[in-house]
Amino acid sequence: ALVSIYAFNVVLLAVIGRSYLASLPDGTSVLGWAQTILAYIANFAMLALVPGILLLPTLFVRRRWLTLTLAPLLFGLLNVFIYADSIIYVLWRFHFNGMIWNLLTTSGAGDTVTAGKGTVAYTVAVIVVIFAEQFGLAWVVLPRLRARKFALRWRSKRALIMSCSAVVLLIALDKVLYDVGDLRDDSEVVRLRSLLPLYQTVTIKRFASRVLGMNVSPKPQLRMKTGGSLNYPKSPIRFRPDSARPNIVIIAIEGARFDMLTPAVMPLVTRWGEKNLVFDDHYSSGNTTRYGIFGLLYGICGSYWQAALAGHEGPVLIHTLKQIGYHFRILSCTDLNFPEFRGNAFIEVPEAITDQWQGPRVDRDRLMTDQFIQFVDEKPAPFFAFMFYDASHQPYHFPAEHAVFDTGTLTDEINYIKIAHKGGDWRLVENRYRNSLHYVDAQIDRVLRTLEERNLMDHTLVFIVGDHGEAFGELGLFGHDSAFDRYQTKTLCVAHIPGEAPRHLRRMTSHEDVPATILTYMGAENPLADYTQGLPLTTNKTRPFVFIATWCAGAIVDTNTITTFGLEAYNADTTVLDTNDTPLPNQRAALAAQRAELMAGLEAMRQFMK
Repeated sequence: ALVSIYAFNVVLLAVIGRSYLASLPDGTSVLGWAQTILAYIANFAMLALVPGILLLPTLFVRRRWLTLTLAPLLFGLLNVFIYADSIIYVLWRFHFNGMIWNLLTTSGAGDTVTAGKGTVAYTVAVIVVIFAEQFGLAWVVLPRLRARKFALRWRSKRALIMSCSAVVLLIALDKVLYDVGDLRDDSEVVRLRSLLPLYQTVTIKRFASRVLGMNVSPKPQLRMKTGGSLNYPKSPIRFRPDSARPNIVIIAIEGARFDMLTPAVMPLVTRWGEKNLVFDDHYSSGNTTRYGIFGLLYGICGSYWQAALAGHEGPVLIHTLKQIGYHFRILSCTDLNFPEFRGNAFIEVPEAITDQWQGPRVDRDRLMTDQFIQFVDEKPAPFFAFMFYDASHQPYHFPAEHAVFDTGTLTDEINYIKIAHKGGDWRLVENRYRNSLHYVDAQIDRVLRTLEERNLMDHTLVFIVGDHGEAFGELGLFGHDSAFDRYQTKTLCVAHIPGEAPRHLRRMTSHEDVPATILTYMGAENPLADYTQGLPLTTNKTRPFVFIATWCAGAIVDTNTITTFGLEAYNADTTVLDTNDTPLPNQRAALAAQRAELMAGLEAMRQFMK
């Protein structure tokens, strides 16, 4: 019975996980498909061994009811996990990982991730079906087949040995073929590590080189230096005696990507930008909120996030402003326990934070703007204000009066499973996003008019940026945090710097440049390398690249390429892609050409480590 349940579940897992195969790129060769299918089946055969092995002790108890009760539970849980993981992979191109666990266990995560009722209902239905199949097989089908002649043959020792041998040979063949492909540096084989869930690999490159004398030239790899703590800043900030003390307003907008700064989507900020500075090639320091906001406030790359969080070290910008007597107001439409900005970015000014709101979520952006206006009216000069607008986070909230783009019958109860299986209209979802930005645009206009009406603009620095971008299927992906392409990393950026003539700046800029801009304007005498990896936004110097980070990976992005690399020991891959997120054909030559940028990125990750 246990062997039959195992075999059934290998097939069921292959059916449930078929979405993984749908993500194979066009142009995959016949041999690539063949090896992928082999690895696909072998991987599920290997995963199904886990509950099978856990159930072996029940055979010694010799209580059939115990085995046939625990088996459906354990195998059912495995199938539910693969189902959830396949949906995650289709939407974001990564598997269940530390980020997902973080979402499930961190206070405030509900403000960042919202599952619609359709998603919940669909998922519950699938889980019910999975467990119904498991218990139906164990308690209805197998007892009826038990007395059949073919079942008697299946229960023989010979059949058992042959079945076990077939599974072992299948898994072994997969690992051998993977090693051959790995030695050949075959990208269609190597990508199996990221394509298949929990796929285990065994590499023999070192053995082939040292024992067999084969010429094995591994790809250059970039590894993050681990351990230690931050050495940030390298020395306290010093100001000239006549240094300025401007008010500072930083406005971050959830997912506001570069091409949303248009008269149709954000008319008011677009019009205001034409009278100030617009940065046309601006990148976030991350493709997710925590790393985007981290770079925006700290002025250093996101690989330092964990060190800053572990050491509860705030940004030099806020620390310095506090030292010289600034007043603070930190306003966020989303709970700052997730991401954990209370534990690092704003740890020195907890009394200035407001991130809890009463009433419907759609009202938060308006209420937050009200709070800012009240703060300004108290005239606490000089002041630093940070505002994080969140209506443009999925499922993209907006009042009825801002429904300027057609969303059909789509509501904020978006069924993401339906979208993942190509059953939904991506454009309608994107129109919800555009409407939410239209709403945020009106709130930001209230902020700007408040500063202008109080005659504060001549003494105030203002920065308006997206925390990261947002994709709507342009390159086959949805949302953010799944790639480093322009749709997920390039954001709008508009700034007001007193004394600067209105203009568009088309050179590459980064969130990391904002603290450098502020402190330089204020007359900081330190060299930039003391406290930032950014450049003042108005400098004539040209950035060769920007550094972008996410949970366990980073990227060096220049005008022509995106070079991605792992930030964890288990993810040591380095890949060079074009700007459409497609790997370049000759990776060795591409990596050689990027060597200088990779080394600069490595130094950036080491610069502020003790």
